[in-house]
Amino acid sequence: MWEIKIKKEQSLPDPVGYKKAFDDCQGQELRDDLEKKAMGIAKGGFGNIFMIMFTLYMTGNMMNIFTIVIIGQFLWQAISTIAKMDQAFSLLENRGISLFFYKLIYLSAGLLQLGVVLYKLYNIGLLPLNSADWIDLVPLHHQEEIVVPYSYN
Repeated sequence: MWEIKIKKEQSLPDPVGYKKAFDDCQGQELRDDLEKKAMGIAKGGFGNIFMIMFTLYMTGNMMNIFTIVIIGQFLWQAISTIAKMDQAFSLLENRGISLFFYKLIYLSAGLLQLGVVLYKLYNIGLLPLNSADWIDLVPLHHQEEIVVPYSYN
């Protein structure tokens, strides 16, 4: 039978472009890799913003089922992005770096997505922000006295 024996030699340098796994890294190199990973997760939400803006622009300002479905999808995506922030950074918890700054960036991307969707809802008239939208809540003024002109003829 054929038999292949592979000897692992530690003296060979790493090949060009080889990226060590997190478990193989030590000290400052591990910290830099974790920070790069955290920044990549934090900036992930900003990539969707221009796609959301373009898609909402293409739906127009008409009220139809397609516009409502697309806006609902983007609204749900923005809310779930904000809600799943801890889950997105769960792999980096307790690894020796502070995630506050990265979570703040991630939250700002989610809030920006939510703001774009809410602006679209306002433009098509589904978000009641004008005073005319709340006119039914203004109490009616009932006239207490009536002045009738009287003539002496």
